[in-house]
Amino acid sequence: MSILTVDHLEKIYEGKVAHKALDNINFSVEKGEFVGVMGPSGSGKTTLLNLIATIDRPTAGEILINGKNPHVLNRKETALFRRHELGFVFQHFNLLDTLTVEENIVLPLTLDGESIKEMDKKLQYVTKKLGIDSILKKRTYEISGGQMQRTAIARSIIHKPSLILADEPTGNLDSKASKDVMETITAINKEDQATVLMVTHDPFAASYCHRVIFIKDGQLYNEIYRGENRQAFFQKIMDMLALLGGDNRDLSTVRL
Repeated sequence: MSILTVDHLEKIYEGKVAHKALDNINFSVEKGEFVGVMGPSGSGKTTLLNLIATIDRPTAGEILINGKNPHVLNRKETALFRRHELGFVFQHFNLLDTLTVEENIVLPLTLDGESIKEMDKKLQYVTKKLGIDSILKKRTYEISGGQMQRTAIARSIIHKPSLILADEPTGNLDSKASKDVMETITAINKEDQATVLMVTHDPFAASYCHRVIFIKDGQLYNEIYRGENRQAFFQKIMDMLALLGGDNRDLSTVRL
């Protein structure tokens, strides 16, 4: 069952010179898959994520999430759709520092007016799973970057979304915290059959995916599958990135 279908997607930014950010992109993501999207800076990967996240609208083509096209909804319906169907994990965590860890995590449920009892049950389940059940009363400035990202992941999965969208989830973390976060996302993907689409320029993070889609100049360039061996997959990703070119920063975060 496809959770995400991207069909003949095109995005043109109008301006003095119109810029085609995405050109005829087609792919789908099945339930329980963990898919990475990579490409040099400016390749269109962030545009793609924004279109899937309903933050931006396509110029042509369509996106179906769980069989529904969110871009035909009105503003109120889009907000609800985003809240129910999608979970977000960002590089900058996007946590509210006026709230405790616990309050940040249950935010999607609070917005939906769930009962305290239900919220508590879900909170206990997800924070135990992520190993952050001991820091629930802390404010976000009292915890580490890795704990912040796990809090953000907890918030993104507490309402069991159809699709989790991760944007450079390891971008602000050191290598140990990156490894923790990637193992956490992998565990959620395996145990809860969560479907994940992750944009990253970090080959180490990408090596955890089942497959990686490469974009260059707004077009699908290639796609590679993991197989059994993560080390070999990491090497394939490195080779593909070298072929793609792009700035050196894209390849500077090598760590296995």
